[in-house]
Amino acid sequence: MSFALFLAAFQAAPPPVDPILIPPREEAQQGDQTLAMASAQRLLNCMRLAESDPGAAIAEGARWALTDGGIEAELCLGVGHEYSGDWDSAETAYLRAHGLAESADDTRAIGILANAARMTLRKGDAATARTRFDTVLADTELSDEVRGNVLLERAQAHVELENGTAAQTDLIAAQALLPNDSIVWLLSATLARRQGDFDTAGDFIDRALELDQTDPAILLEAGNIAIGLNAYAIAREAWGQAVAAEPESPAGQTAARNIERLDALLAAAPGVPVELPEADDVEPASSAPDAPQP
Repeated sequence: MSFALFLAAFQAAPPPVDPILIPPREEAQQGDQTLAMASAQRLLNCMRLAESDPGAAIAEGARWALTDGGIEAELCLGVGHEYSGDWDSAETAYLRAHGLAESADDTRAIGILANAARMTLRKGDAATARTRFDTVLADTELSDEVRGNVLLERAQAHVELENGTAAQTDLIAAQALLPNDSIVWLLSATLARRQGDFDTAGDFIDRALELDQTDPAILLEAGNIAIGLNAYAIAREAWGQAVAAEPESPAGQTAARNIERLDALLAAAPGVPVELPEADDVEPASSAPDAPQP
């Protein structure tokens, strides 16, 4: 099972230092409230800066750390490194923040560990990431939203570790916790298709489409599933909608290549079932622009 393909279902990664995953610290003493609020605002500013200029956010975090910025400074560094794609440095910063939070009995510790685990997963160490996600999920005080998002992340780790059954279990649990999150249903559909269960995949992608009919990743997957059901017209329509929605996005570009390849295959051998190659057998788009990537 292709971990890269499973991850391709995401069009936007969970936001770095998601406020959902970082619950507020315990109520501070009256004299510390102003300082805490100032630190929280500075961290929020750093997060916003990282979106447009990761390097500036990293510099801000480094300056802040030199003045004993503590947890917030490390989170600022982690955000900057994450937006820059430096998973190792982001993981290191988040782990430092987690250690500081644990030492201070700060309620954010478990959420920060989840962010560190995400970076561990991004850099390819799925086994360690899974262990860290296990620790996070063992916390009985997690909200449904936090638990659901962490289950999604752990499902990805299971996929990389070639444990489709465990991934499916996590995704089903996430469906119950996040029933209105289209990404949950998209990933569930992708995994079901990869496991050859096209009927279930169809049900899952239908739910994703009920929630979002414009996400090119969902439309791309709808076409992929339709191909498996030999519904070529539906596949072409779904892919066409993905292209129309965001032609320059990875999903839109893949959908466009799939349409070209599908049309060529149908013209070359009318009436013969079409089988698109698995992602692992497809060259990168830059060297094989006409190769469909299901």
